[in-house]
Amino acid sequence: MNTDRPTLLSSCALAATAAEAKFRVDYPNSLTRASRIFALDEGAAQAMYTISEAPWNGAHFLTVTTRNDVDPEKTRGEDLPLASPDGIPVNLLDEIDKADVVVLISSSARNSGAAEVIAREAYHRKIMIAGLVLAGKRSQKEVEPVVNTLRPFASVLVVAQDDDFIPAMLTALRA
Repeated sequence: MNTDRPTLLSSCALAATAAEAKFRVDYPNSLTRASRIFALDEGAAQAMYTISEAPWNGAHFLTVTTRNDVDPEKTRGEDLPLASPDGIPVNLLDEIDKADVVVLISSSARNSGAAEVIAREAYHRKIMIAGLVLAGKRSQKEVEPVVNTLRPFASVLVVAQDDDFIPAMLTALRA
C-alpha cells in the first residue's frame, strides 16, 4: 500500500494550522558568516572604506598594502602585506582561518599575484571566494583585464557599474 500523498495546493494551508506550528523552527536558518573582504588596489580600497563603518555581521575589511605586484610563487600567505581600515597590519593566515567567505574587490588589473595568494589560502581551507570588479564608467575593453585577474579564483564573479553594488553584494553574502 502506497502511503505517499501528493503535494496539493491545499498542502500550504495545512502547514499553516496550529497542529503543524509545533514543528516550526523559531530561529534564523543560517549563521552569520565570517566574511573577509579584500581590496586589491587603491580604487577598491577607497570604495570599500566608504562602507566599512556600516554595521556588518562579522565582516573584516582588509587592504593589500603593497604598491608592487606580488609574486605568488615567492609570497607565502603570512608574508602578504595587509592592513585593516585603520592601518594596523594584519596576518592573512590569522584572518582567513576564521573566515567562511572571501570577497576580492578590484578596480584594476594590478595585484593579480595578491589575489592568487589569498585564493590559494582560501582554497586550502575550502572557503568560498567571490570576486567583485568595480567597472565604473570604463568600457568593456578596459574592464576585461580586471575581470581576467579575478576569474581564475572566484566561484562568483560580478562586474559592478558603480560602488553602490558593494553593500548589496555583501548583504547578499550575509557579511
